[in-house]
Amino acid sequence: MSGPQQKRSRANTARDDGDTSQPTTKLWTALEPPPIVCFSHEALVKWQRERELYEAAVIARCQESGESLATVMRPVISTIHRRLLKTFCELELKMSVSEMTNDRLVTAINQILATMMNDQIPNVHAIINQHLRMDLRQKDVKARVLNYFDKFDELIEEYGLSVALDGNE
Repeated sequence: MSGPQQKRSRANTARDDGDTSQPTTKLWTALEPPPIVCFSHEALVKWQRERELYEAAVIARCQESGESLATVMRPVISTIHRRLLKTFCELELKMSVSEMTNDRLVTAINQILATMMNDQIPNVHAIINQHLRMDLRQKDVKARVLNYFDKFDELIEEYGLSVALDGNE
């Protein structure tokens, strides 16, 4: 008499060679782009970082799934509240909402990001002194230096300091 027989179902099917592998199905969660909630320099710097992460995730998803990037990637103009867009168009750009395109909005955002907030240069020394430290506990000197410069680049990105530190002006 043999032991209990295992029921064969779709979820538990073994081939004759004992391989129980099943075809895998990729499940995708909806990727939501970050919304534009304010046109302040600080808010747009944060939005830009989040948008870059969103775009990288969408590109990776499209490469893996074969979907069209144009169908998955939501345009920037669709991530902003209509009333805020209307106000920005009328007061800042002197145009109607109907004339606004995604490219124009991206260009306007890039212009805001290319200037410092109210033409004020933040106290770079205070930011660097507060946040940038070399980890002397790190034994590997190359790793220590790389981590230091990586943190520096992170601060430049986080505080939108690339304009303040750019020597081209």
